[in-house]
Amino acid sequence: MADLVTHSCVAYLVKAIPGRPDVATFVLGTCLPDLLSRVPSMGLTALRAVLPAVPEWLIYVWGPLHMPAGILLAAYVCAFAFPEGRRRVVFLNLLGGGVLHLLVDMLQRHFGVGYLLLFPFSGWDFELGWIGSEDTVRIVPILVPITLGVAWWRRRRDARRAREAA
Repeated sequence: MADLVTHSCVAYLVKAIPGRPDVATFVLGTCLPDLLSRVPSMGLTALRAVLPAVPEWLIYVWGPLHMPAGILLAAYVCAFAFPEGRRRVVFLNLLGGGVLHLLVDMLQRHFGVGYLLLFPFSGWDFELGWIGSEDTVRIVPILVPITLGVAWWRRRRDARRAREAA
């Protein structure tokens, strides 16, 4: 949960501070890799504790959706849920959010394999290892107030601009 909050806050700050549009789809794109890969995997793992008949491969089949090729595919497919005239912008924001997700994740270090950035073409893994994967729990109490402050500041700035334009 803390990881999704961290990704959401970072995405909001990247889009909101410069005042760029489509913040919501960018934030969604930043969350998609975990929502489409980690959540089903965790749910099936919990289900397997109750129903051992759940095949192990079904738990791990979602992993490619947390890799560049999977993020590209997910952004493309999800863009079709939006009106035709918005699909290109939505696709680019979902994809940009997914790329930001990977960049933030690459800061982490893991026990075992890092991120397979060239999957399915290579098994090469990469991570910078600057923070532990559990460190997001400690970052959230700092990042959330900063994000809320920026949201407040942006709302005031947008209201001021609207008054000046009127």
